[in-house]
Parts: sequence; structure tokens; C-alpha cells
Amino acid sequence: MIVYACLARLADGTPLSATTDFASDADPCMQEGKRCVKLLRKQLSKFGKRVCLQAEEITVHYVTDDCTAYVVVCEPNYPHILAFSFLDELMKEFNILYTASVVKSVRRPYAFIEFDTFLQKTRQKYNSTRALASRLNLAEMTTDLNLHPPSYIKMHQLEPPPSPSVTSRPSNVSTASHSPKTLGLSNGTVANGVIINKDVSTVGVTLRLRPISWYGWLAVVLAAPCVFLDIYRGAVAISMSSLEELDGSSPWHGIFFLTEMVFQIMQVHMLRKYNKFRKLGTLGCAILVLILNGFLFDVRDMWICLVYIFVSLSLMVATFRRPFERKLPRFHV
Repeated sequence: MIVYACLARLADGTPLSATTDFASDADPCMQEGKRCVKLLRKQLSKFGKRVCLQAEEITVHYVTDDCTAYVVVCEPNYPHILAFSFLDELMKEFNILYTASVVKSVRRPYAFIEFDTFLQKTRQKYNSTRALASRLNLAEMTTDLNLHPPSYIKMHQLEPPPSPSVTSRPSNVSTASHSPKTLGLSNGTVANGVIINKDVSTVGVTLRLRPISWYGWLAVVLAAPCVFLDIYRGAVAISMSSLEELDGSSPWHGIFFLTEMVFQIMQVHMLRKYNKFRKLGTLGCAILVLILNGFLFDVRDMWICLVYIFVSLSLMVATFRRPFERKLPRFHV
């Protein structure tokens, strides 16, 4: 749900209007949200026109136009697209009521407190997400977010770095060369014993695997009867074998059948789920399936061995050829 919303002048962070809810001022989420907004107001134009700040208990979204910033504090599980749709409504209504020259001429905080009525009304509407989803057309906002995703920042980028403590210097060190020379240093560089914080703001785009191709699904379908056949033949071979009598059949064929079954299940899993070692894993499984079929050649027809090898190689190729695609996180209702 939306916890708090406010408007501020972009040039100097002067608050223009905000939601008022004295009953929830003692709420830790409200306190943390107001603290984040207070820090944000000092550097609104630093991070871009559409930003998402992720804190421990809340998420802060804000958008800016020529002279105004629109900020909303939400619970972490609140959909991003609804938060930015809420801010878009605030921006449209505020630009209808007030011009840029009026905003620039403001001399006192909360000069547009009457806008709080619209803030509260819109906040209540967006907090009723079940009824809201059927009344909003979010296709345009979704497209805009995909084309212009927000920048993601963390709390440590807002808080000022701690001032370096004055430490005693050895007497043999000259004090004439203590003037700081930090110009031209890149982020993350150690300058005079102080680490300049690196800007780690990232655009809110994540990666996911694309849907499985048709030949990948074909390999999965073919792997299913192979797995069940391995389970059956492995169980039968082990039950009919003997470890003690010399004339009994060897249990190794049953073990090989079951091991081959495990490798093919692993290949199917690596095709469906992301793992950074999935390509190396499916290659290793395909090689081991090929070796196992060499051991099982005397108890299995050659064409069946070729089918198992073909299925294993098909799973490996489908895993290698399944690429990534860009995806915005939680941009849905």
C-alpha cells in the first residue's frame, strides 16, 4: 500500500504539499519514509527523472518534471507500475492547477497544501488494488516503463559519507604535503585515506531466460519415456542380480540404468531453470550418458542407445541455445 506522498520543488527541495495522516506518524514505515524523503529532497535532480529507492522497510518512487518532484513512499511489495501510475496522475493534475512560474515563486514550505485533498483521494484509490486493477488502463504506462526504466538507488547513496577522523601522524612526515588532491579521481578511489563512494545506481532491468524453444520441449517429451524406462530396467536388473554368488547377474547394469536416469533428469532441470553452471552441467551430463551407453551396449539394442544419446544431446543443445531477455522487475499489477 501507499504510505506517504508529497511534492517538492526540484531546484531546492522545498516541500509544496504532502499527505497528512497524524494517526500513522508513529508507524516505523512512515518514519523511515519521511526520513528517506528528507534526504532525497536535497538531491532530487541527481539521479534522473524516474527513480526508485529501495530501503529496508519501504520503497520510495519519484518522478520529476521541469520544476517539481512527485514522491511516493510504498510498502516493498507494492507493484512498481501502480506507484508510477499514481505519480503520473499527481503530475497531470498538478500541472493543470499550477504553472511553473507559480512553483518557482513560492517562498514558504507547503504553499500548495490545498493539493492535499487530491493527494488523499488518489492515495485511497490506489490503496484499493483489487478494485483498481479493473479500472486502470496500464498498457501505456507499461510500455513507457519498458522504454524508459527507472534508476535504482540505495540508501547509502543518499547519506553523506562520514567525515574522516583526524589521526595523529608520524613526526617524520612533512605537513606541507597534506593538502587534499582529489580532483580527477574516479568513484571508488582512495584519496588521502578516504574512499570516495562509488555510484552503484542501476537501471531497473533484470535478466530472465526466454521461453523454451520447440525443439527443447520435444527433447523434454522424449526424455520422459527414457527416464521411466531406465527406472523400470534399473529396478529389474538390481532385483535379479546377486552380489554374493559368482553365477548371478551383475547389479552394475541396474546401477548404470538408474545413473543414466538421474543425469537426464538433471539435464531437463538445467534446461528449465537458470543456473550459472547450467551449460557446463548439461555438457557433463551428456558426456556421461554417452559413456554409460557404451557400458550398456551389450544389454540394450543399438538403436535404443542412439535414441538415448540423441535425447541427451538435444537437451544439451536446447540449454545452450536458450538466451536471456530483458525484463523489468514487478512492473505488473
